[in-house]
Amino acid sequence: MTTDTTALLYLRAARSSDAAIAEQRRLCTDHAKARGWRVLDIVVDNGAGGATEPKGLTILRERIASGEAQAVIATDLSRISRDPERLRAFARFCRQHGADLCFAEHGVNLDALIREADGAEAAGDDSLYAAREIRQ
Repeated sequence: MTTDTTALLYLRAARSSDAAIAEQRRLCTDHAKARGWRVLDIVVDNGAGGATEPKGLTILRERIASGEAQAVIATDLSRISRDPERLRAFARFCRQHGADLCFAEHGVNLDALIREADGAEAAGDDSLYAAREIRQ
């Protein structure tokens, strides 16, 4: 991605929390600035748990498919989904549309993310989220 990259920020909190959303916004904005990317828009799912797919992911897909954005930035993997299959599907969607999927709190290669999700699902574990769970 270049400095011409336009990014969508995705902020999600399972329980409604303006403070958590504000912190995610700060981290993701800093991540975009560090790369010289322009923030196109901020998509927020405040109070959206993991039982169903949050509306924000549908918005992200539509905007990526339209070519409006070349990147999505979230703070960590679990903001996209705690379900490895959903995470993998979203990562594949981004890759298929030439969009980068970035995480402000840790670097993840998109292809490695998909391979990791495939492996975690096959092993029946949730190792993708282990590091985040330890930090909390």
